[in-house]
Amino acid sequence: MLLGVLVVLAVSYGAAAWALSGRVPAGVEVAGVQIGHMSRDTAVERLTTRLHDELTAPVPVRVGTAETAVDPARAGLQADLEGTVDRLVGFTLDPRQMWRHVAGDSSVEPQTVVDEAALQASVDALAAEVDAEVVEGAVTFADGVAEATQAQQGRVLDRDGAADVLATSWLDGPRPLELPAEVTDPQVGSDAVAEAMSSFAVPATAGPLTVLAGDRSVRLEPSAVTPALSMVPVDGRLEPQVDGEVLAAAVLGADGDLVTPAQDASIRIEDGAPVVVPAVPGTTLDPEGLAEAALAALPTPERTATVELVPAEPDVTTAEVEALGVTEVISEFSTPHPPDAARTENLRIATSTVNGTLLLPGETFSLNGTLGQRTAAKGYNEAGVIINGRLAEATGGGVSQVATTLFNGMFFAGLEDVEHKTHSFYISRYPEGREATVNWPNIDLKFRNNTSTGVLIEAWVAGGRVHTRFWGTKVWDEVRATKSERRNVTEPERIVITDEDCVPQSPAPGFDVTVTRELVRDGVVQRTEEFRTRYVPQDEVVCEPVPSE
Repeated sequence: MLLGVLVVLAVSYGAAAWALSGRVPAGVEVAGVQIGHMSRDTAVERLTTRLHDELTAPVPVRVGTAETAVDPARAGLQADLEGTVDRLVGFTLDPRQMWRHVAGDSSVEPQTVVDEAALQASVDALAAEVDAEVVEGAVTFADGVAEATQAQQGRVLDRDGAADVLATSWLDGPRPLELPAEVTDPQVGSDAVAEAMSSFAVPATAGPLTVLAGDRSVRLEPSAVTPALSMVPVDGRLEPQVDGEVLAAAVLGADGDLVTPAQDASIRIEDGAPVVVPAVPGTTLDPEGLAEAALAALPTPERTATVELVPAEPDVTTAEVEALGVTEVISEFSTPHPPDAARTENLRIATSTVNGTLLLPGETFSLNGTLGQRTAAKGYNEAGVIINGRLAEATGGGVSQVATTLFNGMFFAGLEDVEHKTHSFYISRYPEGREATVNWPNIDLKFRNNTSTGVLIEAWVAGGRVHTRFWGTKVWDEVRATKSERRNVTEPERIVITDEDCVPQSPAPGFDVTVTRELVRDGVVQRTEEFRTRYVPQDEVVCEPVPSE
């Protein structure tokens, strides 16, 4: 009897399983579409129709705070709706599957066919779009205004994790689809930027800053103040700072009479002897005190900073100049100049600029550095120069005579020759092989004070000559100059020029010559130096009238 009942139940169970095998269990939904109790084909048709738009629509995704979308087709993502339904239908004696048909089921994930290469390419492109360096919130100042830089989260997409999420959830996942990433939050956030702008930056640039020093008042417009302002991150905040040096320069630029510059000690020649001119202290702004006062004043409606002037000490003290040992003449030299008013004026301007130059021990003198470019604005005239072996005219012509005179002063003072260039051809008013030329900016005369004491240079024009005198403490008892015979003499050529700018030129041979300098102490030659020079021939230039047309 019992066996018969069991047989009947088994047959009934099998029959039920067979009857339900062609239908989806009750209550099943795929990607939000109900397909419970439907036949296989009906379920596939329902999913295909209802999910048509979702299957092709871009998938919105979020990476940190960045949002974008992924094209499923480009990403190689395709829904296998038939495979999804096939998992839900078919004959089975599994009681769990039978129970689903009776009691109903929950949501079922759709199956997806993934093109791994296409998915990886899309994830790489997504990373290029959303990856970003962290941007710290900041406040900067320029042209009198404050500018805010908003903070931005830094992020690096987890490419493998993103590919997994897209492959499994692209169709039925929450929107936007959250993709995993390594996220870095800025230390200075947007709240800190807003606080910095409202508490300092905007008030500080809302109007001029007034600086009171003594009985003087200086008004600085925001454009003059902002170069000194900055805001520095400290523990997640932006703290204002004022560069006192920059602000002090702006104040003094607006009112140079606010302070009294200190005067360095110097040396001048009086009654034929060097005299130390004592240093004189001055007054100046204390950059640190000015910065503190401005920092407190700028956020206030008044924007008024009160400061005290402080003593300014000279860079070169009286004691330092007295210790330089500038006590005697160590060399002097002069060269004759031709009677040319324009050229002579050039010589006067150049020598007055050089006159009084004090070279400290180890310091190098540069004639170009001292004179700068010779221009008409400085008073220099057009006068004779040598260009490519020909006489011509140029602004500042004749200054090479100052170079020659100074070169000989350096020579007989025993100082170190650093750089000099002789004229291309020999000029008879100068010593052979012991002269120098100069041209802005590529040809210079440089020499170094290689003594342990200071060297004061005098230079002037008088009596038809250019003079120089070097003062210091003698290192050498005597400096001797000897000159070799001329050698490798070459004759000039005769050239006829029909040019309006032609300058006639007398002929002179070219030759080689060597000058030897002997530095003597205690009657013994301590050092010998040779200066070798090659002069090219000075061609004869004959100027003939320009042919008429």
